[in-house]
Amino acid sequence: MKLMLWLRALIFWFLFCITIICYGIVLFVCIPFTSKEGRYAIVKKWCRSVVGLMRTICGVRYEITGMDNVPASGPVILLSKHQSGWETLAFFALVPRRLSYIYKRELHRLPIFGWGLASLGMFSVDRSEGRTAFERMKREVPDFFAHGWALVLFPEGTRTAPGASVKYKTGGVRLAIATNAPIVPIALNSGECWPKHSFLLYPGTIKVVFGDPISPEGKTPHELNEEVRSEIEGEMKRISPQYYK
Repeated sequence: MKLMLWLRALIFWFLFCITIICYGIVLFVCIPFTSKEGRYAIVKKWCRSVVGLMRTICGVRYEITGMDNVPASGPVILLSKHQSGWETLAFFALVPRRLSYIYKRELHRLPIFGWGLASLGMFSVDRSEGRTAFERMKREVPDFFAHGWALVLFPEGTRTAPGASVKYKTGGVRLAIATNAPIVPIALNSGECWPKHSFLLYPGTIKVVFGDPISPEGKTPHELNEEVRSEIEGEMKRISPQYYK
C-alpha cells in the first residue's frame, strides 16, 4: 500500500512539473497577445488539469456543496479553511468567476511562474508596505470588485492540520466591513488527502462546503470574525467528525 502511494505520488509530481513548465511557457508567450481574462483562462485550465491528475493518479476526489452561494457578479470575499495546497488550485479550477488571492509580491520574482502570476493582475502586497498595505487594500479593492474580481483569503493565515484550532486573523472581515462586501465562509477537509508539507497524496474525497453569505453590515470586526469562525468550524464538525468534536 505504501509503495503504491509513493509510486502514484512520484508520477503525479513528475506530471505536475511538466504541466507547470508547459503552461508557464504558453502563458509567458501569450502575455503580449492576450488580455488578463485570457491569461486567467490559461491558468484556470492548468489548475483543472492538476486537480484532474490528483483524481486520476492519486484517487483524490472532491464533493462540493453550496457553490451557488457564490454570487455570479458583484463584490464578495471568500474566507476559507486552509489545510493544503489543493484549495489554492481547486478554487481557480472550479469556482465559476474570476478570483484574486491576496499574496506577497515577492512571488513575481520567480522565473516563469512568477512572471505569469504577475500578468494576471491579481492583488499583490509588498512586505515593505507594512501596516499601510491594508489602507491601500481598502482604497483599491472596490476597483477590483468593479472589474469582476472576487477575493479569496485564508483567515487562519497558513495551512493547518485537520483538527487544529488556530485564531482567525481579522484582515478579511475588516476588509469586508470597509468595502461592504458579503463574506462566503468555506469549510473543507483537504488536509486529510494532502497533508501539509506532504509529498504523498492519499486517496479519498475532499468535501467542500460554501456557506450562506454573511453580511458585514452593522457588525464589528470581532463580531463578524466570530460569526465566520463559528460557521466554518461548525461545518468542520459535520464533514470531519473524527477530527472536530
